Amino acid sequence: MNTKHFQTGGAPLRSPDKHRYLAALRLVETDGVSFQENEFDSAMVAHLLGRSVPRVRSFELPARDLVELALRAGNDMVYLAHIWELGRHNVFDKDGRKHYQDGTMKTRADLKRIVPPPLAAIRRALDETLSAMQGTGLGLIYALNPVPFIVTTAVGYEDYYIALAADPDFILEFQKAVAEYCFQQAELVLSYPVDALQIGLVLCSKQGPMMSRSMMEQFEFPYARKVLAMARAKGCPVTLHTDGYIADLIPTFIEMGFAALNPLEPCDGRQDIYELKRRCGDRIALHGNIDLAGVLVQGAPDEVAADVSDHCARLSVGGGYLCASSHNITEAVPPANFYAMRDAVHAFEAKIKIKNGY
Repeated sequence: MNTKHFQTGGAPLRSPDKHRYLAALRLVETDGVSFQENEFDSAMVAHLLGRSVPRVRSFELPARDLVELALRAGNDMVYLAHIWELGRHNVFDKDGRKHYQDGTMKTRADLKRIVPPPLAAIRRALDETLSAMQGTGLGLIYALNPVPFIVTTAVGYEDYYIALAADPDFILEFQKAVAEYCFQQAELVLSYPVDALQIGLVLCSKQGPMMSRSMMEQFEFPYARKVLAMARAKGCPVTLHTDGYIADLIPTFIEMGFAALNPLEPCDGRQDIYELKRRCGDRIALHGNIDLAGVLVQGAPDEVAADVSDHCARLSVGGGYLCASSHNITEAVPPANFYAMRDAVHAFEAKIKIKNGY
């Protein structure tokens, strides 16, 4: 698909290329940096597509809209997911966006309400998305439902962490009740030609993890290790999404077999991506870090471009860097700043190719 009209600043966008993304996961240095922003607020989606869209999460868009979004965003991959919103109490804001408020499954009696969603919707979305992607050069990332996260949001964050201390057997029982569906979903997705999986793990604040290491080993890591083993058997890389300060856990994530970490929040300067590159950039890819709380929301476009160019120049050496925000593209991001980030990544590749004589 021709993408020359998906542009700002007068220069055509480069063509999407899933191999650019996959090379970064393999820590292979290329002539450019992969740009991969996974989620966009619906207002940014409408801006990029140039038309009104439903106020849904971007990965819930119809397949053709989702693929067009990836092209206009300058991504190398399409990001697809289906969240099992078990037990969630959601509210809608004045603009029609849905927001999680609390979980409603607080006791063992509530476990009787568990009814796994049909897998047919996932099959249909995979079929339609892969069809819409044909000929674009895009690859496909599928974000799986992680068992701990489903249970956390079904119970509610505060009550979940209280239960971990007061009634851990309830949490284990709940996790067991949803695990079969999650592994069935993973098996189904891995039967398709997806290029990478993503899972979420270990809720962290900017100060660090919200639970102890022993709790992670009991309540988080067993499910992740099983998914990683399933993906490894299919030759499919798995990336990890977790916000907040994770630096102390990175050796564990490397040992587990994750290919990349996202979104690498700066955490008010506590989590320096350049230091992470020095310490572990030869063992795991780094994805993100353009500061949503700083330059991406508060800076001018030229400041965004300068920061992105610095990231690309310093982190692309030796391979293993993928550019994106330090969270997702929220409604607070000015469109001009998003374009500045995207275009700076594409311009970096053009400069490298000129330098190398082609």
